[in-house]
Amino acid sequence: MDNMRNLDKISEFYNENDFDYILLYYALKIFENLRFGDEFLEMGCSIGLSTKYLLNYAKSIDVIEGSVKNIEKAKKRIGDNPKARFYHDLWEDFKYPKQKYSDIIWFRGIEHVENPLPILINIKKALKLNGRVHITFPNALSLHRRLGVYMGILKSPWEFSERDIKLGHYDIYDRFEVINLLKEAGYKILDFQGIILKPLPNDKMMELYKENPKLIEALFEIGKELPDYCAEIYICATPEKRDEDENKGKS
Repeated sequence: MDNMRNLDKISEFYNENDFDYILLYYALKIFENLRFGDEFLEMGCSIGLSTKYLLNYAKSIDVIEGSVKNIEKAKKRIGDNPKARFYHDLWEDFKYPKQKYSDIIWFRGIEHVENPLPILINIKKALKLNGRVHITFPNALSLHRRLGVYMGILKSPWEFSERDIKLGHYDIYDRFEVINLLKEAGYKILDFQGIILKPLPNDKMMELYKENPKLIEALFEIGKELPDYCAEIYICATPEKRDEDENKGKS
């Protein structure tokens, strides 16, 4: 219960005028090309912008969200949509159904849990055969964190910023760390991409976006060439192999 109260408090930090939601838009554009099917599990909905977008491609979508306030905001945003079901629960505690989802979307969530490995292992059983998990996370080695080190604002790229603390982050990852986590959990990597080369803090980036959205589009395209310098990393993975019982069920 204390964790859920804390998530409600953190939810007050989110608003759609933050540059994080521009990053989210580009993550969802990548998802369009990498999704496996149309039966989704969304792990965390924030204020519902991603849920509304995903409904364009979903036959059904289940949402696990630990904040009642976020669920209320998301429901208000999407209206009375029979394709969406919300579950007020923690990712660590949720009872995942077997082989239900074509795609599991865990955007900006891995850094919010103390130990993501058991969750990554647990959600595998919820994927259909050849289903995919889609993960995004703030990149420890991003250009703006590297700049912060050289400017003396951060001691290392893995040091928590004020924003990390406000958002309740437990850890800061680079691409290699998350790929290793996924492999340890029994996944193989299908693709990874960087999301936007971001030289400035969020407020300054939002000013640039409002002034000229084409500049942000260009920074997204350049980020494809320099993924490990981007603000966020997108990784798409699928279970390496099924348990024997699951394979028997498919034969």
